[in-house]
Amino acid sequence: MDKALVMLSGGLDSATCLYWARERFAVSAITFNYFGRLQKEKRATHLLAEDAGVQVIEVDVPFVKEASDFNGSRMKEKKGSDLRWASYVPARNMMFYSIAAHYAEYLNAKWIVGGHNSHDVSFFKDASRPYIEKMNSLFAEGCLLCDGRPYQIVLPLAEMDRKAIIALAHRLHVPIEMTWSCHREGELPCEKCYACMQRLEAFSALGIRDPALDLKRRE
Repeated sequence: MDKALVMLSGGLDSATCLYWARERFAVSAITFNYFGRLQKEKRATHLLAEDAGVQVIEVDVPFVKEASDFNGSRMKEKKGSDLRWASYVPARNMMFYSIAAHYAEYLNAKWIVGGHNSHDVSFFKDASRPYIEKMNSLFAEGCLLCDGRPYQIVLPLAEMDRKAIIALAHRLHVPIEMTWSCHREGELPCEKCYACMQRLEAFSALGIRDPALDLKRRE
């Protein structure tokens, strides 16, 4: 069975990817502790990895900052125009996938699984298929331990919207109550940040309640 390395953040998308990959590959996970990363997000990552029975590689990258934590005036100007600017990180996917590739080559993993979806591409240009294909091409050129079969980034959710991802998560028996998508700390998701609002809209459209909003289920 091929090995895969799943990019696991603790959110709904990456959790769905973890359980999708577990059905197909021998799976490990990798997660990144960037500047100011939420403790709730870290906890969700480890709970999901434990539930799925996979090892998680934890990489500290304290120099990586979201726009909301960066003091540059250009970032401050942009932040008010779209809520997603607050979580923008220049070259985020180039950095994170390159680090994942470093581990994938030593682990002999043939797949790096990313959780980008159709919503992401509308704003985060480095989540698009053409961008990822360029990265795959560069990985193929540089990989010396791959024996002619270089690792590739695969995006199982790329064509899916939030509703389709939730439906897939239910089919895969993902413990959705363990996930954390909110951009704020708290006992429960804030229901006000753009990530929470996306989830609320999708769950509402499906006629079901987000189990992450039930404190008893999260405990």
